[in-house]
Amino acid sequence: MNERVELLVAEVLQIPAASITDDLAMKDLDAWDSLKHMELIVSLEETFGLQLTFDDIVAMQSIRDIKRVLSERGAGN
Repeated sequence: MNERVELLVAEVLQIPAASITDDLAMKDLDAWDSLKHMELIVSLEETFGLQLTFDDIVAMQSIRDIKRVLSERGAGN
């Protein structure tokens, strides 16, 4: 799951996959604005076949947060 998340984030934000670390956060990238965040959420939902809640979406402020929420929702299983 981790690699899929990183590749998806790289694709949506149009940044090199090599630059993505767990510590990368929304506040660190101008490209990761609210519109791109929603585009990322839709891509994550489609890729992992789940529906994220408002609380999930708000909690996803970094790559680590995204992986944690997806794991909690069973995406890594």
